[in-house]
Formats: sequence, structure tokens, C-alpha cells
Amino acid sequence: MKLSPSDREWFDKVLRAIAAAEAGPSEEVLAQAPILSDWKAAISPGGHVMLWGEVVDHPLLGNASIHTSQLIAIDPEAGWARTASRWYRLGRSIDALEAELAESMNGKAKVAGSVQLALPGFANIDDPKLLQKLLATYIARVRGIDAADRAASKEEE
Repeated sequence: MKLSPSDREWFDKVLRAIAAAEAGPSEEVLAQAPILSDWKAAISPGGHVMLWGEVVDHPLLGNASIHTSQLIAIDPEAGWARTASRWYRLGRSIDALEAELAESMNGKAKVAGSVQLALPGFANIDDPKLLQKLLATYIARVRGIDAADRAASKEEE
């Protein structure tokens, strides 16, 4: 399999993001990262795992409702996520917001999941183990395609 130059560029970008995620963010990098609040992991209509939410101080988008590029890694407890494009500091998750909204209904919404928010056309990922499995599968797939492309490039030489 030989990738087109634009596909090769994308795979190189993703491979750099994977390496960065595996190393983990430095405090300095995280301090400069945009903040994503009221966030949720989801699968886009195109099948990509990403985050959606409210971003503050995004270098291109400013403050806006967004969905990210391909999610590479996430550590909600440490408060960060890495996408193909950049690091994000994670604020409150949409799950926490849903719980706050349900609580504010003074007991009228006692059933778990009675308040649920979603991005139209996207499938929310509610299971953290499933999310990690999807990300690991994506990384393995990227590495496999990269290896096949590099092997095809050597054959052409």
C-alpha cells in the first residue's frame, strides 16, 4: 500500500501526536493548551473518535462549541486529551453537567441518565473502557498502515 503525499502528511502528523501522547504532556504544554469544558467523547458520522464541547482559547477557533480532530489519547483524571492536532486541558465533562442539571431539578429527575446531552449525528461514547479500546485500535491501525506504506516505498527504490 502506497499512501498519497497528502495521506502520508496526515499519517506523519498522527504518528507525532501518538508519540506525544505516549510521552505525556509537560506542565508547560498543558498550561498553553486550550480548555475543553462540557466535553464528551463521541464517534463522528465518518467513524472518527473525537471530543465535542466548549473550547476556550483555541488558537484557531477562539471560544466556541467544537468537535475536535481525531482523538488519540485521553486521561480525564489527569485533565488532558491529545488529538491529532493538539493538546487540550479538560474541564468539566458533559456527564458532570448532566448530573448537575438532574440534581438541580429537585429530585424530579432521580433516574440516572434522565438528562442526556448529545451532538446531532454523533454517537456518544459512555463507556471509558470502550473509549480506550477504540483509541488503541486506531493507533494500531495507523501504525499498520504506516508500516505498509514504508515497506511499499522501499520496494519502489
